[in-house]
Amino acid sequence: MSFSSRSFAFAISVSVPCLVPVVAFAQDSQNVFSLPAQSLTSALTAFSRQTGVHVAFDANAANGLRSAPLYGKMDNLKALRRLLGKHAFKVEVSNPKNITLRAGASRKSTSSEADMVDNLTVRGSRHELRTKRNFAGVVDSITYDDASNLGGATSMAQLLTQLPGVTGIRNGDEPRYISVRGVSSDLNQTTLDGMTLASISDGGSIRRRVNMQNIPAEMTGEDDIYKTFTAEQDGGAIGAVINMNPRSAFDHDGLYKYINAYGIYGTEKGSAGANRIPGMSPHFGQGAKAVFSDRFGKHKEFGIMTSFRYQSRTRNTTKKWQEDSYNYYNTKGKILSPNDPSTPGWNGMTAPRYVDGGSYSNNLNSLGGAARLEWHPENSGFSASVMGYAYERWENSFMEHNEYLLDDTGIWNQTPTSGREYIYRARTIGRKDNWQMNTNGVLGNLSWHDNISTLKLRAGYTWEDYYNHEPYVTARVYPKETAKGAVYADYTINRENVANLVDIIDMNKLLNSGYAFQTVQQEYDRDHEGVTNVRLDYTRNLSPDFHGFGFASGFEWRSLNATNSSDQLWYKPGGSATSSMFIPDMQNPNGPFFDLTNFPWDKQTLDPAKSKNYTQLAYFRYQEQLFDGYVSLHYKWRNSQIIAGVRADSVNFNAFIPGTDSSSNPTGKIDKNRGGYINPLPSVTFVHEFPKNLILHAVYSQSVGRPQPTDLAQAAQYSCGDSQNTQPGDINCSLSRGNPNLMPRKAQNFDISLDKFFNRGRGVFSVAYFDKMIKHDIYTTRSTEIINDELTYVTQPRNANNSSLMGVEVSVVDKSIKGPWRQSFDINASGTWMRGRMTYQGVNVSYKLKQLTEQPSYVFNGSVTWHIPQIRGAVKASFSYSAKYLEGLNDDPTQMYGYGSQPSLDIGAWNDITDSLRLKYEVYNLAGSHTRMYYGEHLNRLEAKEDYGRSIYFELVYN
Repeated sequence: MSFSSRSFAFAISVSVPCLVPVVAFAQDSQNVFSLPAQSLTSALTAFSRQTGVHVAFDANAANGLRSAPLYGKMDNLKALRRLLGKHAFKVEVSNPKNITLRAGASRKSTSSEADMVDNLTVRGSRHELRTKRNFAGVVDSITYDDASNLGGATSMAQLLTQLPGVTGIRNGDEPRYISVRGVSSDLNQTTLDGMTLASISDGGSIRRRVNMQNIPAEMTGEDDIYKTFTAEQDGGAIGAVINMNPRSAFDHDGLYKYINAYGIYGTEKGSAGANRIPGMSPHFGQGAKAVFSDRFGKHKEFGIMTSFRYQSRTRNTTKKWQEDSYNYYNTKGKILSPNDPSTPGWNGMTAPRYVDGGSYSNNLNSLGGAARLEWHPENSGFSASVMGYAYERWENSFMEHNEYLLDDTGIWNQTPTSGREYIYRARTIGRKDNWQMNTNGVLGNLSWHDNISTLKLRAGYTWEDYYNHEPYVTARVYPKETAKGAVYADYTINRENVANLVDIIDMNKLLNSGYAFQTVQQEYDRDHEGVTNVRLDYTRNLSPDFHGFGFASGFEWRSLNATNSSDQLWYKPGGSATSSMFIPDMQNPNGPFFDLTNFPWDKQTLDPAKSKNYTQLAYFRYQEQLFDGYVSLHYKWRNSQIIAGVRADSVNFNAFIPGTDSSSNPTGKIDKNRGGYINPLPSVTFVHEFPKNLILHAVYSQSVGRPQPTDLAQAAQYSCGDSQNTQPGDINCSLSRGNPNLMPRKAQNFDISLDKFFNRGRGVFSVAYFDKMIKHDIYTTRSTEIINDELTYVTQPRNANNSSLMGVEVSVVDKSIKGPWRQSFDINASGTWMRGRMTYQGVNVSYKLKQLTEQPSYVFNGSVTWHIPQIRGAVKASFSYSAKYLEGLNDDPTQMYGYGSQPSLDIGAWNDITDSLRLKYEVYNLAGSHTRMYYGEHLNRLEAKEDYGRSIYFELVYN
């Protein structure tokens, strides 16, 4: 008898999952099934237990396979075939009491072993592709895998940047937000189990973008980015609807355990541990993650899933600013007049006029967890869950910043890349931040279904709090240019024309030249946002296997409440700052620093009027109510489907802002502005499956981009004679204010895509074209009005001009590509080309831009995993590249700013030392790429460069 035959006989005779007691079976007998996707062995066990049907199968053939989900009332044979899905099993009904499953093809034991490598990853990938295949529109999905994902620091933002068309909007060395297909992260709709999340963005500002750096990836299972929209989805998205699905205890047969402990080494030292900065490690950090789940109850109808995370790591940074100002000398070392390289006599070498550098010492910490309790009673059609999560992320940051204006009266030892000049002015800046962000939520889900209908009620409350204490001190000095008082500095210039002071000839002389305080300030920021969300959805005849007419309908209510406040203490400047400064141990950047830890705040003189005014002007409160309802009609043929629907998007809001007088001083009263809008949002989706697994999607939809709360609620600030806000000439005054009359952006979205599935459903090649025409786009513009009999520049957000965006997206996913010697490869790669168009109103001129904000022209993302069973391990490389993109606009197009191209390469490896223990090794930013900021209409002038070094993780995983 062959080995496979013996295995089959043994499985039939003794395996409890394969053999169950025999009871009467009839072809037309029916049951109500509620079996989530799980291992095929456990699914067949549950099927046999419920129906009493004797099912025999080859345990080796079923090993590592997943069942399809099974819900609804149907006859047993149909249910079994649906449970098996596309697995290569032949169903043989020998008699009414017995069923035998025959494998379509025998598998060698070596192949079985290879297929079991990283089984969690393979199963997750199949589920991702099943979602892509079943959704009528365009969706990309990713599943976080405990054992195999790179991720000592994995957040949702890091995870999603592996998907097509996604750009990570960076915060330091990590992405904080994501832009999808070149659309600003403010115009995404982000949900957890369909519930909208509260989020406070940069610096405590209240915006639509969700800070995904605060959401740990291990809290969720599959995460989906929907790039086309039907009426069933929230209408407030132009970029994408991002839905994160909580992990489920029913993804596992029973007890599941995952523990990960790791150490971190950061290569960039900075000045942490030196320069009187206490409590920070120069290089080292540590962390731990854990996930536990189990099922309990008489029929295992209850499940509980918990996850936990702790991390503390060092992120040090050096930053160089490049001021667009230089000195040009003749061959005798005298400055040219005018100071321009076109002046005759120039010696051909450029000397810096400004030298600007900073060092940031950061310690980042996160702590928190999530828990989810589920109930899936047998044969009832009901399911329920309740979930809670709480995460805290806090950061201690010291900034040391020195800025030098070099004199133009002489130069010594000049070469094309170095020289020596006088220091005309030195300015030192010290800032300390204690950021703290708390992210919390409670979500509930109750659903019922039978074989044709589903009814789902979801409710949740999420909230986020932001705190920061920021001391900020600046001082400056003008050293005397006499023989005894002059301070010389040696500079170098690199290939990017960025200057650095490598030596100040007499640091003590500079420190004692008479530094005087310029700004002395403290801020205590407190911000809160809470979102209450309730939605009810009903569907009929919308199962992927059903044909004919079906529909979906539902409604949603959402309430958003946000408060922004800042207690500001401004002190009167001008006193001597020398006693609060010191010469550092690490001169990076070069120059004296403030001792902020021991700064004498009690000796500063408070400016009570200025403090009161700024505190009152910083306050606002915003309330928003959303009421949405939708109807979506579906009709499905054997190979085609059409969906037509409409969603009514209705919003009203109240904005509470401080009242101001004609001089922009707060009156102590709170003004209330009201507004609202309602928009019908139609959509049509067509999908057709051609032979050989080729699927066409064509979608038209309308969606909205809701205005930012900070655009709607902003205090008016009026000033005259301020050169920063006005221009020379007749216009001497400026007014900045919010605009409660803003209407939302309204987009018409056109999408068409082709998906070719291959490798037995483990691979897909996709090509997509998208085109968005955005009406009532919102930009901050400047106009001229007469206020108080004065010509005044009025700066405020307006519904100004229309924009457009189009692009092509290509991606390929192929899992378990067979290689020699039982090795296999997983490939996930994508490239997106985008072109945006908008007309922007500047100072008395209208100009056209060829890109939108946060829209690069090119994005490449992907990963390659090489599975090596001989070492029970694998090697994985993840890469991403985004071309330069605009971050902010300006009335003067030469002053627009943004980020340069950003390549990123991360690599990791792992190997199993036992069946339960795995070692992982990871290096982030292996190529050592820098973050660069540029300005100018074409982002062609370097403004600053940041270096974060590399991060190395050593992990021990128990799973």
